[in-house]
Amino acid sequence: MMNIKKWININTILIAINAIIFAVYTIIGSTTDIEFMYTHGAMYPEAVWGGEWYRIISAMFLHFGAEHLLSNLFMQYFLGDMLLRAVSQWQYLMIYLVAGIGGNLTSLFMMEMTGEYAVAAGASGAIYGVIGALLLVVLRSRGQFEGISVKRMLLAAALYIYYGFTTEGVDAWAHLGGLVVGLFVTMLFYHRAPVENEH
Repeated sequence: MMNIKKWININTILIAINAIIFAVYTIIGSTTDIEFMYTHGAMYPEAVWGGEWYRIISAMFLHFGAEHLLSNLFMQYFLGDMLLRAVSQWQYLMIYLVAGIGGNLTSLFMMEMTGEYAVAAGASGAIYGVIGALLLVVLRSRGQFEGISVKRMLLAAALYIYYGFTTEGVDAWAHLGGLVVGLFVTMLFYHRAPVENEH
Protein backbone atom coordinates (compact mmCIF):
# COMPACT_ATOMS: atom_id res chain seq x y z
CA MET A 1 0.00 0.00 0.00
CA MET A 2 1.28 3.46 -0.92
CA ASN A 3 2.48 5.48 2.04
CA ILE A 4 0.17 8.50 1.82
CA LYS A 5 2.04 10.35 4.57
CA LYS A 6 5.08 10.40 2.34
CA TRP A 7 3.23 12.57 -0.18
CA ILE A 8 1.23 14.74 2.22
CA ASN A 9 3.45 17.37 3.77
CA ILE A 10 3.42 21.14 4.20
CA ASN A 11 4.84 21.65 0.72
CA THR A 12 2.12 19.64 -1.03
CA ILE A 13 -0.53 21.30 1.16
CA LEU A 14 0.68 24.76 0.08
CA ILE A 15 0.74 23.61 -3.55
CA ALA A 16 -2.82 22.32 -3.19
CA ILE A 17 -3.99 25.61 -1.65
CA ASN A 18 -2.53 27.55 -4.59
CA ALA A 19 -4.10 25.16 -7.09
CA ILE A 20 -7.54 25.23 -5.42
CA ILE A 21 -7.61 29.02 -5.23
CA PHE A 22 -6.61 29.21 -8.89
CA ALA A 23 -9.33 26.72 -9.89
CA VAL A 24 -12.02 28.63 -7.98
CA TYR A 25 -10.99 31.98 -9.47
CA THR A 26 -10.83 30.46 -12.94
CA ILE A 27 -14.43 29.32 -12.52
CA ILE A 28 -15.78 32.65 -11.25
CA GLY A 29 -13.68 34.95 -13.43
CA SER A 30 -10.45 35.33 -15.36
CA THR A 31 -7.07 35.05 -13.66
CA THR A 32 -5.47 36.89 -16.58
CA ASP A 33 -7.70 39.91 -16.02
CA ILE A 34 -5.81 42.53 -13.98
CA GLU A 35 -8.94 44.16 -12.57
CA PHE A 36 -10.34 40.80 -11.47
CA MET A 37 -7.08 39.88 -9.77
CA TYR A 38 -6.88 43.25 -8.07
CA THR A 39 -10.42 42.86 -6.77
CA HIS A 40 -9.60 39.43 -5.37
CA GLY A 41 -6.44 40.31 -3.43
CA ALA A 42 -3.52 40.98 -5.75
CA MET A 43 -1.00 43.51 -4.48
CA TYR A 44 -0.99 47.14 -5.61
CA PRO A 45 0.89 49.94 -3.82
CA GLU A 46 -1.96 52.43 -3.49
CA ALA A 47 -4.27 49.76 -2.08
CA VAL A 48 -1.67 48.57 0.44
CA TRP A 49 -0.75 52.08 1.58
CA GLY A 50 -4.48 52.73 1.86
CA GLY A 51 -4.70 50.12 4.61
CA GLU A 52 -5.27 46.89 2.69
CA TRP A 53 -2.16 45.23 4.14
CA TYR A 54 -3.70 41.77 3.76
CA ARG A 55 -2.76 41.98 0.06
CA ILE A 56 0.89 41.35 0.96
CA ILE A 57 -0.19 37.86 2.02
CA SER A 58 -3.18 37.18 -0.25
CA ALA A 59 -1.12 38.01 -3.36
CA MET A 60 1.15 35.07 -2.53
CA PHE A 61 -1.67 32.65 -3.36
CA LEU A 62 -2.82 34.22 -6.64
CA HIS A 63 -1.45 33.56 -10.13
CA PHE A 64 -1.91 35.25 -13.49
CA GLY A 65 -2.99 32.37 -15.71
CA ALA A 66 -2.20 28.66 -15.87
CA GLU A 67 1.35 29.06 -17.16
CA HIS A 68 2.27 31.29 -14.21
CA LEU A 69 0.74 28.82 -11.77
CA LEU A 70 2.30 25.69 -13.27
CA SER A 71 5.80 27.14 -13.58
CA ASN A 72 5.74 28.22 -9.93
CA LEU A 73 4.24 25.02 -8.53
CA PHE A 74 6.54 22.80 -10.58
CA MET A 75 9.55 24.58 -9.11
CA GLN A 76 8.03 24.54 -5.63
CA TYR A 77 7.33 20.81 -5.74
CA PHE A 78 10.93 19.78 -6.38
CA LEU A 79 12.75 22.48 -4.40
CA GLY A 80 10.36 22.24 -1.47
CA ASP A 81 10.67 18.48 -1.28
CA MET A 82 14.43 18.84 -1.17
CA LEU A 83 14.35 21.49 1.56
CA LEU A 84 12.06 19.35 3.71
CA ARG A 85 14.90 16.82 4.00
CA ALA A 86 16.81 19.46 5.98
CA VAL A 87 14.15 21.34 7.95
CA SER A 88 10.94 20.52 9.80
CA GLN A 89 7.41 21.06 8.48
CA TRP A 90 6.93 24.15 10.68
CA GLN A 91 10.31 25.57 9.75
CA TYR A 92 9.46 25.14 6.08
CA LEU A 93 6.14 26.92 6.58
CA MET A 94 7.91 29.80 8.33
CA ILE A 95 10.48 30.10 5.54
CA TYR A 96 7.78 30.04 2.87
CA LEU A 97 5.47 32.60 4.47
CA VAL A 98 8.10 35.01 5.79
CA ALA A 99 10.03 34.93 2.50
CA GLY A 100 6.81 35.47 0.55
CA ILE A 101 5.95 38.48 2.70
CA GLY A 102 9.53 39.75 2.46
CA GLY A 103 9.50 39.38 -1.31
CA ASN A 104 6.23 41.28 -1.63
CA LEU A 105 7.44 44.04 0.68
CA THR A 106 10.61 44.37 -1.40
CA SER A 107 8.51 44.60 -4.55
CA LEU A 108 6.20 47.13 -2.90
CA PHE A 109 9.01 49.44 -1.81
CA MET A 110 10.77 49.21 -5.18
CA MET A 111 7.54 50.17 -6.94
CA GLU A 112 7.34 53.15 -4.62
CA MET A 113 10.97 54.07 -5.24
CA THR A 114 10.70 53.87 -9.04
CA GLY A 115 7.11 55.08 -9.34
CA GLU A 116 6.38 52.13 -11.63
CA TYR A 117 3.22 50.68 -10.10
CA ALA A 118 1.84 47.32 -11.15
CA VAL A 119 -0.69 44.79 -9.91
CA ALA A 120 1.42 41.93 -8.57
CA ALA A 121 0.67 38.36 -7.54
CA GLY A 122 2.31 34.96 -7.32
CA ALA A 123 4.15 32.58 -5.02
CA SER A 124 7.53 33.44 -6.53
CA GLY A 125 8.83 35.36 -3.51
CA ALA A 126 8.05 32.41 -1.25
CA ILE A 127 9.58 29.92 -3.69
CA TYR A 128 12.72 32.00 -4.03
CA GLY A 129 12.81 31.95 -0.23
CA VAL A 130 13.06 28.17 -0.53
CA ILE A 131 15.98 28.66 -2.94
CA GLY A 132 17.68 30.95 -0.44
CA ALA A 133 17.10 28.42 2.33
CA LEU A 134 18.57 25.62 0.20
CA LEU A 135 21.60 27.77 -0.54
CA LEU A 136 22.26 28.16 3.18
CA VAL A 137 21.66 24.46 3.83
CA VAL A 138 24.24 23.53 1.19
CA LEU A 139 26.73 26.05 2.59
CA ARG A 140 26.30 24.71 6.12
CA SER A 141 26.34 21.07 5.03
CA ARG A 142 30.03 21.22 4.18
CA GLY A 143 29.34 22.29 0.63
CA GLN A 144 27.23 19.28 -0.34
CA PHE A 145 23.57 18.40 0.26
CA GLU A 146 21.41 15.84 -1.58
CA GLY A 147 23.94 15.83 -4.41
CA ILE A 148 23.89 19.61 -4.77
CA SER A 149 27.16 21.51 -4.43
CA VAL A 150 27.64 25.14 -3.40
CA LYS A 151 28.80 26.00 -6.92
CA ARG A 152 25.70 24.45 -8.49
CA MET A 153 23.36 26.14 -6.01
CA LEU A 154 24.99 29.55 -6.50
CA LEU A 155 24.77 29.15 -10.27
CA ALA A 156 21.10 28.16 -10.07
CA ALA A 157 20.29 31.12 -7.79
CA ALA A 158 22.15 33.52 -10.10
CA LEU A 159 20.31 32.19 -13.17
CA TYR A 160 16.92 32.47 -11.44
CA ILE A 161 17.64 36.08 -10.45
CA TYR A 162 18.95 36.90 -13.94
CA TYR A 163 15.78 35.42 -15.46
CA GLY A 164 13.67 37.67 -13.24
CA PHE A 165 15.47 40.85 -14.24
CA THR A 166 15.57 40.08 -17.97
CA THR A 167 12.05 38.73 -18.50
CA GLU A 168 9.21 41.16 -19.11
CA GLY A 169 6.31 40.95 -16.68
CA VAL A 170 8.30 39.13 -13.98
CA ASP A 171 8.58 40.72 -10.53
CA ALA A 172 12.33 40.38 -10.13
CA TRP A 173 12.47 42.38 -6.88
CA ALA A 174 10.01 40.00 -5.24
CA HIS A 175 12.30 37.14 -6.30
CA LEU A 176 15.43 38.77 -4.94
CA GLY A 177 13.74 39.88 -1.72
CA GLY A 178 12.28 36.43 -1.14
CA LEU A 179 15.62 34.72 -1.71
CA VAL A 180 17.48 36.98 0.72
CA VAL A 181 14.78 36.73 3.40
CA GLY A 182 14.58 32.94 3.01
CA LEU A 183 18.33 32.67 3.49
CA PHE A 184 18.33 34.83 6.63
CA VAL A 185 15.29 33.13 8.17
CA THR A 186 16.96 29.75 7.73
CA MET A 187 20.01 31.07 9.57
CA LEU A 188 17.90 31.14 12.73
CA PHE A 189 17.64 27.36 13.03
CA TYR A 190 19.87 25.56 10.53
CA HIS A 191 23.35 25.56 12.03
CA ARG A 192 25.28 22.48 10.97
CA ALA A 193 25.39 19.54 8.60
CA PRO A 194 23.13 16.55 9.28
CA VAL A 195 24.87 13.53 10.81
CA GLU A 196 24.72 11.56 7.57
CA ASN A 197 26.77 14.26 5.83
CA GLU A 198 29.54 14.11 8.41
CA HIS A 199 32.44 12.01 7.10
